[in-house]
Amino acid sequence: MQVGDLVKYIGHATFYKGRVGIVASTYIGLGEGLSAQVHYPGIAGEGRDRAGLGQVHDGLHPMGPEELEIISASR
Repeated sequence: MQVGDLVKYIGHATFYKGRVGIVASTYIGLGEGLSAQVHYPGIAGEGRDRAGLGQVHDGLHPMGPEELEIISASR
């Protein structure tokens, strides 16, 4: 997974089911490897991007690798 990849959410959270987004950045997460900050159009400030406990992601949603399927890899 790399910046610019088009991804589909395949995890368990109902809010994100079937949503398609673009990987904006990657980082080493606590889970199963490289995690991603994903931009999902139209849901800024919602879901995992909402403010709370000091977490503001500015339109980006943190996702684990097991939650994402790459639809189209960037070059």
